[in-house]
This record gives sequence, C-alpha cells and structure tokens, in this order.
Amino acid sequence: MSGDTNPTILEDLPPKRLLSGDQLKPILAGIRCMNSIETIQAYLAYETTHQDRTHVQDKLRLRARKLRRGDGDE
Repeated sequence: MSGDTNPTILEDLPPKRLLSGDQLKPILAGIRCMNSIETIQAYLAYETTHQDRTHVQDKLRLRARKLRRGDGDE
C-alpha cells in the first residue's frame, strides 16, 4: 500500500486546494484518506513551503509512519 501512488488525490485535491484553508477538520480528513507515501511527501513539501503549520506537518508525518508500519487503515 505505501508504495502505491494515488494520482487521484493529487489531481482532484491538489495540496494548494486542501492545505490553503484555515479549518483543520477538512485537512485532517484529507490526510486520513492518503494511502501513499509519495502523496504525503507532496503535501508535506507544500505545507512546509507555504503555510508551515507544525501541527499539520506532524499529522502528515504521523500518517506516513502509520503507512510504513502497515497500520494506515484507521
């Protein structure tokens, strides 16, 4: 699962669209739907460059760790 790319999320909900909002609930819901490390890396890079919110970066990193461990299905 962690090696799968998910271009649908990136195409339908690019990082700029998801992460530019101020409401945390939709952002967290979007992060929970991410099932590829590559997708998470793209969102993390965008967040670091544009908003740089530590709590959002932490959630992205946590999701990546869960996927790597194989317990990404919540």
